[in-house]
Amino acid sequence: MKRGIWKKVIALSLAAVMGLGLAACNGGSGDANRDGQGGIGGSDVGTSGGVKTSQQGKENVYSYQELDLLGSNDNVSSISYRDGKLFLLVYNYGGSGEETSENNLFGYYKANTDGSDSSFVELALPEREESNSWINSAFVSDAGYVYAVCSCTYEDTSDPNNYVYEDRYYLDCWNMEGSLQWSKQIIANKPGEWSYCSQVLDGGEGRVLAVMGGNKNETVLYSPQGEEISRKEVSSDIFGRSALIYSNGDGTLTVIYFDEAYTRRYMASYDVEAGTLGEQTELPFHDNLGIHRGSGQDLLLVNNMGVYTWSPGDAEPRMLMNSINSDLLADDITMIQWIDDQHFVAIYHDISTYAQKCAYFTYVDPADIPDKKELVLGGSYVSSEIRTKVIQFNRSNSQYRITLKDYSIYNTPEDWTAGQTRLNNDIISGQMPDIMMLTDMNSYRNYVSKGALADIGKLLAADPELGGLEYLQNVWEAYSVNGQLYAVIPSFNVQTMIAKKSLVGEPQSWTMADVETVLATMPQGATAFGDMVRDSFIYNILSYGGKDFIDLETGKCYFDSQEFIDMLEYAKNLPKENYKEDEDYDYSHYENQYRENRSLMRELFISNIADCKYQIKGYMGEEVSFVGFPTSDSNGSYLSVSGSALMISANSQQQEGAWQFARQFLTQEYQTSSGLYSMPVLKSAFLAKAAEATERPYWTDQNGNKEYYDDYWTINGEQVVLEPFTQEEVDKICQFIYGVNRTAFYSEEIRNIIMEDAEAFFSGQRSAQEVAGIIQSRAQLYMNENQ
Repeated sequence: MKRGIWKKVIALSLAAVMGLGLAACNGGSGDANRDGQGGIGGSDVGTSGGVKTSQQGKENVYSYQELDLLGSNDNVSSISYRDGKLFLLVYNYGGSGEETSENNLFGYYKANTDGSDSSFVELALPEREESNSWINSAFVSDAGYVYAVCSCTYEDTSDPNNYVYEDRYYLDCWNMEGSLQWSKQIIANKPGEWSYCSQVLDGGEGRVLAVMGGNKNETVLYSPQGEEISRKEVSSDIFGRSALIYSNGDGTLTVIYFDEAYTRRYMASYDVEAGTLGEQTELPFHDNLGIHRGSGQDLLLVNNMGVYTWSPGDAEPRMLMNSINSDLLADDITMIQWIDDQHFVAIYHDISTYAQKCAYFTYVDPADIPDKKELVLGGSYVSSEIRTKVIQFNRSNSQYRITLKDYSIYNTPEDWTAGQTRLNNDIISGQMPDIMMLTDMNSYRNYVSKGALADIGKLLAADPELGGLEYLQNVWEAYSVNGQLYAVIPSFNVQTMIAKKSLVGEPQSWTMADVETVLATMPQGATAFGDMVRDSFIYNILSYGGKDFIDLETGKCYFDSQEFIDMLEYAKNLPKENYKEDEDYDYSHYENQYRENRSLMRELFISNIADCKYQIKGYMGEEVSFVGFPTSDSNGSYLSVSGSALMISANSQQQEGAWQFARQFLTQEYQTSSGLYSMPVLKSAFLAKAAEATERPYWTDQNGNKEYYDDYWTINGEQVVLEPFTQEEVDKICQFIYGVNRTAFYSEEIRNIIMEDAEAFFSGQRSAQEVAGIIQSRAQLYMNENQ
């Protein structure tokens, strides 16, 4: 909404959606309550091991028209549909972004569902003595009034001995022409009680119901003239844990609320007059779905996969709209209004710009959608970037269409790894998606050993464009198995440890024995790892050096080795915790520990070379050596995938189409894009990004000019400038990174074995050798059973 322009005729813009070549998108015979494709998990058909179908990507498709109704500063309070018209209540901060702005405006848009015949009606806000104010909740009633609760803050500093600060709430009523009818302050039932208004609802017959929280939960019913009719205390167990409350227009409310543990949700009607709760129904879905009011008793549910409908008695939600199949570039759907069994209106944010959008959705009959070869992309978590790339691929590719299976929606509050478990089971049973995304690479080698993954190295070498480009070979080596690469790695990070070169030189060996030798030359009481505690040390033993104690090819364990026994001996001397929460923590003492040689090594995470100056020039204060974590082979650094890696099923019937999608993450265009925050794998892009570390930091003004500034570090209370790296310093960091060719090892099960059995040594009950033997036995048994 442009400031000062409050009535306008809205132009309808048809979004350039779906690349489907639809000839007739406004019709179709589908029923909005028709069965979806497999509930909230999406369809299980169409994976690489199953029977391919051309229908999966054509199900649950909606076309959509973006309605040019909302401005960049509009905050939508509610959306409703009555008498064939849309009503969007909005609060506008006048472009200032501040709630205290004198230009704040409140009003509603009224339009046909296609955006035509639109107008804006300003609802004049009453002048009040309070300073800050904002609309907390609002709705358009069936009786033809607009109600809103306005939250305000009142301060009186006139008497320094009697400072007054109050949160106040006003219930305001306007007619549909925008004239204020009345305004009443909502006050607590008793003086001194803490009370606030969280929501206003239609009370039926022109009345309005305020839902109150605070010292107690209440509902306050007001007449059409603003007189208080009744005040009822309601159950705090229900209303205090509510996730959604809406009025049924008959004196009852529908309340969706959590149980005491916040692990389950229930739905029930609540009779305000009688104060009684109707029969409660447990919702058969988890809180990874947003809930909105549907038609009648139905609920509309949303997540990043799309929109679902659920009726009481259903075993699970049924998919209504699939966002990927509909090519909807939405980050989230914040509001949704049911129109009829073919249409709905939704407010959402653009996935790239996060701009607020309003669109009118129309069901598309699968018969009206052209056939394409279909691929399934699945992962334990599918990021917004990947969803965007999928939609862009589907729009532009005339031969293939990708459908999405996000396994994270199988996660539950009781088991947040259920999605990963289901993905593992699908892979093992031959139902791996054509393209798979992994954020957790711990099972990667296991998938390769089972022959589940296609050889990415061969596809890359045969690619006419990419085959001639130079990539960082150490990254390929880290993720190669028996010399073959099975994953697309778009970008990476490096984890290591650094120490002052003046203390360690450039060591050719870096074991625990070497660490002890250096510590002997440092001031008494110096520590090897700063403030690292025992649990973190054991975690790092596995992350940096786990492959020294477990042969991943054979599964043989070596936890009874002298190297591991030395690690246990050192861990025993570490504290279980740094400091107690009630103790004061001296951050200056902490930050100076490396400069003052009170600590030897500091962990360094490298995702952007330019950012390393805080650790090297700030904490260490002089030239460093990249020593890594002490390990038996002195190779205690590792790299990791930034975000997700992509793999292609060895059994996919559409490997060519899968490669067309996956290869884009290795192109020069992607590798040099500004959205790639970690280190690129394309060597030319890696070096170009590394060279940025020699520049002073800058921001770009509205004219595209660079405005330079300095980064600072505080030393003994004084700020000093952190100068950019020299080219020589950057080259040294790059040479170190080129030499890192191993990945981290982590196993929750192995870590638990170590922590459980090592406690007997830490408490003095057993020797380190005895405990190492027990750990060796248990770890070997686990590996034998799970290799």
